[in-house]
Amino acid sequence: METQTKKKILFLITKSNWGGAQRYVYDLATNLPTARYEPVVALGGDGPLRHKLVTAGVRVITIPHLERDISLRKELLASWSIAHLIRGEDPDVLHVNSSKAGAIGAFLGRILGVPRVIFTAHGWAFNEDRSFIQRFVFKVAHWLTVLLAHHTICVSHALKSQLRWPGAQRKMSVTHLGREATALFDRAHARALLAEHNPQLEPYLSDPWLISIGELHPVKQHDVAIEAVANLLPEHPNLRYLIIGDGQLRDELTSFISKEALGEHVFLLGQIDEAAQYLKAADVFVLPSRSEALGYVALEAAQAGIATVASNVGGIPEVVVNDVTGTLVPSGDSTALSAAIEHYLRQPKLSQKHAAAAREHAASFSIEAMVRRTTAYYAQT
Repeated sequence: METQTKKKILFLITKSNWGGAQRYVYDLATNLPTARYEPVVALGGDGPLRHKLVTAGVRVITIPHLERDISLRKELLASWSIAHLIRGEDPDVLHVNSSKAGAIGAFLGRILGVPRVIFTAHGWAFNEDRSFIQRFVFKVAHWLTVLLAHHTICVSHALKSQLRWPGAQRKMSVTHLGREATALFDRAHARALLAEHNPQLEPYLSDPWLISIGELHPVKQHDVAIEAVANLLPEHPNLRYLIIGDGQLRDELTSFISKEALGEHVFLLGQIDEAAQYLKAADVFVLPSRSEALGYVALEAAQAGIATVASNVGGIPEVVVNDVTGTLVPSGDSTALSAAIEHYLRQPKLSQKHAAAAREHAASFSIEAMVRRTTAYYAQT
């Protein structure tokens, strides 16, 4: 009897932090059928993704000079390292993720003859708040990446629709992110643990809580949600808003909270590992982003059975169905955001109805389905 040869899947991703793209790589690498596939992950840096993969028994290779920030010297050094890696590993499939690793990897994978190059688009850099020239350059880079790859996976239909340049649509398809429901702390326990993390919350354990999870980055628009909370305080003076995550805007948001005298109402909790475990502490989950490819956190909130108010952007409506599983509002509109939140605070039965529908809808976003569809692209010729 012949022994089936495993296909080597070489994943390439720019950063090793713990964002949506990194979670995706982790979920695929640790859930591929071990009898058929050998996963290897190459990445930049020494962040949580690397440590989680090593703990899970996945082989990890660190690429020197592979960083998000653009530097001609570092790009050339990283490209040389990636080319050397591809030659040495000789993968059956090169699965590239993130803008920089996607562009470099797709180009090198093609010229070095990798049998199958797959690119997963987790978001387009041309959607970010940049100058027209920068957005145009990034759009060209994404377009070329799609053309170079044998196939591109978009994590939402909205993402696929945003790149309609010649030849792109026929090379893209949609596979939603998958997420297994997290083991959740119950409401009281979650609140107690968060109060241990931030003792300032101790006096407010019985108050209504809003929660957001996300990097403190301009695209997440936490400032809009903070303004919405300020709008609600005259009618809901006991309202508390918890933001889990860290990032470049921490100092700016801290100053904003202090300036608006919101220190007893808005709390920056910083990075908390496996933050989704604490979602049941929330009365309402808030996702005020300006752009989201799909939104892992929206999916996690749905699986946790929490009513969600979110921006009507990107792939969010594919998870949060307006007035069915949650409420969608225009991006950047703090007045609309506060009105939607108040709607749930005043109508707990509606909140419970939408939460139950969200939990049912989220069941279709499974890791098993994501892996099955992804491996089908690996097999195509």
